[in-house]
Amino acid sequence: MQDARTGSRRPTGPGRDRGADPSADGTPLTLQASPTVSSTSQDPSTSLWDQAFPAAWWRPVLAGRTVTVRVEGGAASLRGARNGHALRLGPIPEGRRELTTDDLEADWLWIEGDATAVTWSIAAEAALPPVTVVVPTYRREADARRQADRFARMDVVTTVVVIDQGGTLAEDAAFTRLCAGSDAIRLVSQENLGGSGGYARGMLEAADDPGAAVLLSDDDAVLSEESLRRMLTYQALAQRPTILGTPLFSSVTPSYLVAHAETVRTGIFQWKPADRLGEGVDLAGTTPEQWTFLSPASAVNYTGWWGTLFPPGTVADLGLPAPLFLKWDDAEYGLRATAHGYAHAVLPGTSVHHPPWNAYRTQMTWTARVLHRNRLAIAAAYGAGRGVIGSSLLHQSKHILAGHLLTAELWQEGITAFRAGPDAWLGSDLHRARTDGAQVAEAWHTEHDVDESATPTRTTPLPLLPAVGRALMRMLRPDHPPRVVLAIDADAVHWRTTMGADTVIITEDGRPLTAFTVHGSDARRALARTARSHLDLALSWGRLRRRYHRALPRHTTADSWAALIGAPPGSTERT
Repeated sequence: MQDARTGSRRPTGPGRDRGADPSADGTPLTLQASPTVSSTSQDPSTSLWDQAFPAAWWRPVLAGRTVTVRVEGGAASLRGARNGHALRLGPIPEGRRELTTDDLEADWLWIEGDATAVTWSIAAEAALPPVTVVVPTYRREADARRQADRFARMDVVTTVVVIDQGGTLAEDAAFTRLCAGSDAIRLVSQENLGGSGGYARGMLEAADDPGAAVLLSDDDAVLSEESLRRMLTYQALAQRPTILGTPLFSSVTPSYLVAHAETVRTGIFQWKPADRLGEGVDLAGTTPEQWTFLSPASAVNYTGWWGTLFPPGTVADLGLPAPLFLKWDDAEYGLRATAHGYAHAVLPGTSVHHPPWNAYRTQMTWTARVLHRNRLAIAAAYGAGRGVIGSSLLHQSKHILAGHLLTAELWQEGITAFRAGPDAWLGSDLHRARTDGAQVAEAWHTEHDVDESATPTRTTPLPLLPAVGRALMRMLRPDHPPRVVLAIDADAVHWRTTMGADTVIITEDGRPLTAFTVHGSDARRALARTARSHLDLALSWGRLRRRYHRALPRHTTADSWAALIGAPPGSTERT
């Protein structure tokens, strides 16, 4: 993508002076001698995750440079962990210690004692670029205001581009006052084009300052300035262009690590943890020697866009996201970056706190159709083998056995949309993707929902073997009145937890959200349809791969996105 825009817009004022060392395009940089890797207080409100120095993750960019730790407030000693074993590395005399090569062989380093503040720094020079933050939002005015204000107050941020896809912020008095008090905030209004549409518009707007790093952030994802500064420093020291992601923590349980390093398994084209984190872990009360489920050798090939930092020039080099309304735009962009020689890293000690998702919201609502279609489209575009079809068949069969017939229906509709080919939907469906999926879900609920006040016979899942047996027998027998009525919280919905239940009541905070009955006849029809569709997929996979491979690059250009947005890249609405 060629950037033809000019006229960068950089706020001025306290904290905005970038120094006299410009980048190649004229953007002023912050030149740091002995840059600070991290600086934290040691009070109880600061978690050990934030305080510890993840030496094993920093080693690739240290390149033998000296690391110094400084402490304030009292006597302190250096602790470490390697391969799950605690290390006592001795005192920090006179509040300062240069770390030896042996010290830096630890996976983690941290401070114990009476210190009230700790700073880790590197003997090097690092030129930190300014940051442009892109925040799409859809009718969450309070979240958008808080996020814009939070980023605009950060010294390392020059511009916050808020992409309003709900049409509400321009008339929001509180947001108008916020913009009036800050030159850093830029409001752009457009129709709802999903996450990829919001981020693509923000990337186009960020081209005003081609020398800036670009941070993509959800409107409800809280990232501290300290985390952002650590990411910028790592990126500046890296020998090759590196895209930085952030570990994801729950904002409901702030110590709960939901996701860390992730990777797309190209054999079956599904994302999974790149380390041994699994379904997440609560770090409360733990210390780094217990964090062996994290690995600095994780093979990361994409980062989630709840908080991703691109080095300057990334968008000009790689183009814009694929026009996918929901998810897989971040994974595809990561795979594209990997193919162009970019590295990826997720840095412990940084964090984003975000409201948690659950399986019910992603698998049993309209989103499931879009997620599965997008997965197949990106798999085909990247030349995946038929393993992705086998994976789809396996998981769809598990959903059917578990009584998740709505999920199976939504996945089936996703397969049908995918088989129609890229010209039938890629990009052009951004205006209707939510509506199309919602119509499928509403039709299914109309046919299958039952009275939510039904009396549960169970509130815990059936044991596995009896559950599988009941699910199989249900498909072999004529339909009969429900006998097992299971009430289960939305956060606990999983193919395993609902297996064998005849009626499922899904609750949230003790209140029923929905209730549905699973008939064996419906499950048989769903399984037969699934088998036929996956056979058709296998037979046409080669042709579909060629079509999506040819189509995808055409849809990631600035011209293509400008046509989808319906406005030239420079048409911003400033408050």
